[in-house]
Amino acid sequence: MFAAYEPERIIRRVFGVRPDQIAPTVLIAPAKNFIAEFVERLQKPQPFGTWFTGVSGYLDDGTYVTVLDNIRYAPGMADCVYFLQFAGVKNILYTGAIGGLASGMEIGDIILALDCERGDGASGYFASLFERACVCNELTEKVRAYIQNIADQEGLQLFEGRIFTTDSLAAETIEFLSALSAQSFLGIEMETSALYTVGKYSGMDAVAVHVVSDLPLQGKSLFDDLSKKEKERRASAHSALLRALTQAIKALTDAAE
Repeated sequence: MFAAYEPERIIRRVFGVRPDQIAPTVLIAPAKNFIAEFVERLQKPQPFGTWFTGVSGYLDDGTYVTVLDNIRYAPGMADCVYFLQFAGVKNILYTGAIGGLASGMEIGDIILALDCERGDGASGYFASLFERACVCNELTEKVRAYIQNIADQEGLQLFEGRIFTTDSLAAETIEFLSALSAQSFLGIEMETSALYTVGKYSGMDAVAVHVVSDLPLQGKSLFDDLSKKEKERRASAHSALLRALTQAIKALTDAAE
């Protein structure tokens, strides 16, 4: 249905701007506070929004970039990513929070999602039941070094592997999470499988890298209080990760020119 419309009509209706006002590389986050520091550093920021909201602007080296915020849950992610193809987007970097499930993890550690189990419903509209939601290996190789470097500098652990996307926070029982951990899932969150599945379906490369915000199997769930040190480590990790993604976006743009 949407292919029958001009891209400019679609992008103006969904995002409120022209297609050329959305950069080839887009950074997405589930909430404004996750990327506030990144947005504050943008030069000539141009806020926009209708169905989806964000800001386009320039990094300090002149790189044009678009940031989308408040993309929450798999259905919102699926629709947002699907429509981005009509703006000519090539790369999508996603950063959010994730519940850590692996032994030895600490609040503030980083998870690079290489493979994502599709526990959501939205991705099923874009792929067959048994198709896995996997990261773009080529894009991952381009950004991994920046993430590893910043993790080493900040004393953070970088985990790489499989995560689980769920549609229900209430369904995250200890029994369910323990079963996921036993199957070597690194973490659980609510958007990544839709990003990977719809990104592939729509011809875009995507990679998701998250900060461990809670440890539900260690008595530190979203409903438990964290120590001051843990909160500071989590905030520092988000800041460090944004610096790494800034470097990655610059490199991706340079490579495309």
